[in-house]
Amino acid sequence: MLLDVTALAAGDDVLVLGAPPDVVFAAHALVGDDGWVYAVDSRVDVLEELLAAAHARGVAGLAYLMGEPGLLPLPDGSVSAALVAGADPALAAGELFRVLRPGGRVAFAGAAGAADALSGAGFVDVAAGSGGAVTARRPG
Repeated sequence: MLLDVTALAAGDDVLVLGAPPDVVFAAHALVGDDGWVYAVDSRVDVLEELLAAAHARGVAGLAYLMGEPGLLPLPDGSVSAALVAGADPALAAGELFRVLRPGGRVAFAGAAGAADALSGAGFVDVAAGSGGAVTARRPG
């Protein structure tokens, strides 16, 4: 699972790109009240469902942002980890490098070509993780 390979900790700010709500809420539970989870998706209905589920659970510390893998709505160096599912690695790798802080971690779930795309974008320690996830780290 994506959460297992990124070693999220209290206070981390995390980008969740295209992952299901259970990943968003599990990431939030790990980062706690001192961290933020930025759920980015290009589909309004997915973000609306996530917002409704968060309100029903009384969860704060989540941001719901419209975005694409190749154009993430976050400033440079704004997150310490990224969890990615269902995104084209060739489109996302450069943007993930931009939004991750130096030393930041990324995990891609089941995306063919993720290792090559991450290496090509400048990530280091690129490796296959558990459950078919590909992980990497931004140098620094």
